[in-house]
Amino acid sequence: MKRSIVALVLSLAACKTAPEVVADVTPPTVPQEEFTIVTQSLSQVDVKYDGVIEAGSEDLTVESAKWEFVVDGVVKESGVAKLGLAAAAGQKTQFALTESLNYVKTHEELEAMDARGGSLLLAMRGTLVVSVPVPAAGDKPAGKRTVELPFAKSREVRTPRLPHFKVIDFDAGRFSDTEVQATFHLGVENLNPFQLSLSGIDYSVLLGGKEVSKGTIGAGERVLAASTGVFDVTATLNEESHGKDAAKIVKSLVVPYVLTGTVRAQLYAEPLEKRGDIKLKAQK
Repeated sequence: MKRSIVALVLSLAACKTAPEVVADVTPPTVPQEEFTIVTQSLSQVDVKYDGVIEAGSEDLTVESAKWEFVVDGVVKESGVAKLGLAAAAGQKTQFALTESLNYVKTHEELEAMDARGGSLLLAMRGTLVVSVPVPAAGDKPAGKRTVELPFAKSREVRTPRLPHFKVIDFDAGRFSDTEVQATFHLGVENLNPFQLSLSGIDYSVLLGGKEVSKGTIGAGERVLAASTGVFDVTATLNEESHGKDAAKIVKSLVVPYVLTGTVRAQLYAEPLEKRGDIKLKAQK
C-alpha cells in the first residue's frame, strides 16, 4: 500500500515538471532592403526605402513603419507610415516608404556645409510593425500579437554647395542718335551634382543715371548639375526714358550703367552689383 502511494506522488510530480510542448514557429524576416536617394536639392532629399517581408510559419499583416531620418548621426525627422500589407504563411510581400525630407533647415547650416565640403551620410532606420493572428484557446478569444522588425540603411551624398551669381558679359550698341540698347548676360554657377531650382532673379538696370529696366526672371528655371545657367537682361536708353538728354548721352559716346540683382533659391539669396561704362563707337 505504501509503495502504491509513493508511485502516485512521483507520477503527479512528473506531470507538473514536464516541459510544455510548443510547436516550432518561424518568425517573419526582411530578406531584402534598399535605400535610394531619388532627388537632391540644396535643402531637401526625396527618398525611397523599399524591401521585401517574408512571412514565417504564420500569416501576417504589416501594419505600419516607424522611421527616423538621420544625417551624420543626428536625427532630423521622424514619423509613422501606415502600410496595411498582408502575406500568407511562407509568402512574401513588398513594402515601400517614400518621403520628402529636409536635411538642411537654415541658411546658416547651408553656408556651413558649403564651407565644409566633402560628403554627408544619410540614413533611414526604424521598425516595421507586424501583427500575426493568435487562435482562440480555451476561454481566450482569438486575437493577434505584435512583432517588430528593425530596418536600417544609409547612403552617402555630396554636401550641398552654394551657387555663384555673376555677370558673364554684356553686349551693347547704338540703334540711332537717341537710342542705345544693352543686353547683360547673367550667370548662375551650380557646383552641385544635382539640378538647382531657382526662385527667381530680381534685377534693376540704370543707364545714364536713370532706371530703364526692372523685373524678375528665371522663376521656376533649373540650372543643370555642374553647369552655369545664363539669363539675359535687356535695357534700353532712348527719348522715352531720358527725354532730350538721350541725344546728349549718345553723342558723348559713353553711357554709364549700374546693374543690381539678387538670385534666390532654397534657403539662399546672393546679391550682385556691377558698374561700368558702355563705350560707343563714333559714327563715320
